Amino acid sequence: GEGFVNTSVKITVLVDTESFDENLAKEHGFSAWIETEGRHILFDTGQTGGMLENAKRLGIDLKKADTLVLSHGHFDHTGQIPQFLELNDKAEIYCCYDLGITRYSCKIGTDPRSIGMPEASREALSTISQSRIHEIGTPRYLTNRVGMTGPVPRHSMFEDTGGPFFLDDHRRVDDLIEDDQSMWFETDKGLLILLGCCHAGLVNTVEYIKAISGIDKIHGIIGGMHLVNADEKRLQYTFDSMKSWNPDILVPCHCTGQVPVARMIEAIGSDIVTWGCSGYTVKA
Repeated sequence: GEGFVNTSVKITVLVDTESFDENLAKEHGFSAWIETEGRHILFDTGQTGGMLENAKRLGIDLKKADTLVLSHGHFDHTGQIPQFLELNDKAEIYCCYDLGITRYSCKIGTDPRSIGMPEASREALSTISQSRIHEIGTPRYLTNRVGMTGPVPRHSMFEDTGGPFFLDDHRRVDDLIEDDQSMWFETDKGLLILLGCCHAGLVNTVEYIKAISGIDKIHGIIGGMHLVNADEKRLQYTFDSMKSWNPDILVPCHCTGQVPVARMIEAIGSDIVTWGCSGYTVKA
């Protein structure tokens, strides 16, 4: 009746680094589709065509998206922006400032690699009506129950961006990936949190969302947790924090790393931790 709000949310992983279904593409990238309160939200676009291919196979119509949320300006999350914008001329786009800056991965012993948003994606964003693009510097609610963090404060001593990330190809200026953001959904079961790569740090991100929303109960966390290069201290700190949140489900995807996921299952339990993949859905 009057005032009843349907707070259910369904998140489908459109493309991920893993696929356990031979009919669904996988790639080094991440994208998710969110259905909640009559809204259709696309979160990131993956790197190559896996997002589009899997959307078709899963019966998801990207034309229906009213919103595109970009977690950060790396190529494996922003690679299919032109293809999405061709299909969809109405979605409002939310991202943090400096999404499109040039950025590098400089691993010792290999040539610097440009890993920012592809030129075609920058171009596509610059040619649409700029009134559709919302750069946010602070948390923003899309609906009463759906939030985007904007840039996440970095408080934890054990967390870092998770890799050799620089703003130049001479390793002089660190890229703190300040544009990294995540989303949250306030469900009847508690907070459901969706991550792109979580370069701001998982503990930083979750504690920030708890503070903004005023909700302590964590129902679930899904997405890239970027623990692939984490040292022992950081892994232990992360697992201890996870235990203290007492979540119902943890779905590590994309850049979490196979060894850290195996360790997470050991530490938290296989009843709670499930390896994410293309086509995985979570409902709350």
